[in-house]
Order: sequence, then structure tokens, then C-alpha cells
Amino acid sequence: MKLSPSIVSLLAVLALAPWIPVAAQTDDSNPEATAPPGSTVITSDELHSDQVAHTSIFTGNVVVVGTNFHMTCQEMTVYFTNDNKVSKIVATGDVIIVQPDRVTHCGHAEYFHDSDTFDLTDQPVILDHKNQVTGPEIVIERTTQKMTVKGGRSKVTLQNESLGATTTPATPTDAK
Repeated sequence: MKLSPSIVSLLAVLALAPWIPVAAQTDDSNPEATAPPGSTVITSDELHSDQVAHTSIFTGNVVVVGTNFHMTCQEMTVYFTNDNKVSKIVATGDVIIVQPDRVTHCGHAEYFHDSDTFDLTDQPVILDHKNQVTGPEIVIERTTQKMTVKGGRSKVTLQNESLGATTTPATPTDAK
């Protein structure tokens, strides 16, 4: 089967997406668990591609596996420019993105090609090593790896190791 230029463009963008947040588990018995080096594999229950509307919609148990990342969601829509380059990717429904030392959970994730940013909403949580970042909306600039929490209060939970402290719990003192 020959892939459309739109799908080829999508695969190229996803292969270059190092933002995507613990190392992907590999299981050779599951073809969805690994991707050949330098490639990205997308599987889903259904694919609807519309060359006139410049969209591809992957639905049902969407799994995206590439070099250094693994993403699952219930639906992923890819929007293309008139010359079949990816302009925007939207992943919805229990989005989980796994990358070495980082896991991201959210209900909605968008990638914008023009600004090279990811916008995570619907209860986003980023687990980086043992640290955690949450907020209403988390924006990640892919090339600079800058992160901004918008739309309300952010919460960052740092483990003692991140603060340079020992992991020995403090003992309460008797006040007599």
C-alpha cells in the first residue's frame, strides 16, 4: 500500500518529536511496541484520510511508536497544509505519552507546527523522574524545552533527591 504524502509528512514530524514525554517498554511479541530505527509506526482501529479536507483521523486504540517515545490515545487528528505538510496534530481521550525519564498524562494534547509547541489540557500531569508538574494548561516549546503552566495555579512536587536532600524521613521529637 502506498502512503499518501500527508501520512509521510505526519510520520516525519512524529519521528522528530523529542518533547513527548519513563522509557517506552519494548515487547517484540507486540508489533505496536517497537518501531524500526528512524521511523514512526501508527496503529488504530480505524483511519479516515481526506485528501480534499487535508486531514487524517485515527480512531480507537491509537498507538504511536517512534524512536524514544510511545503515545496512546483514543483519537488523533492530523491537519495538513495544501502542500501536505503537517500543520497541527490533536490527540484526545486518555492521552499518555512516554519518553525516557518522563511520562505525560492528559485528556487533550495539541501540536502546532508553526510555533513548534505542544499544548496539554484536560488535567495534564507531567512526571519527570520522580517529580510532578500539574496545572490547567501546560505549554511546551519543543526546541527550547521551555514549559509554561497557564490558566490557573500550577503545582510542582519535588522529591528530596531533586532538592539535594537525603531521603531519610525526619523523625518527630518528643516535646515533654
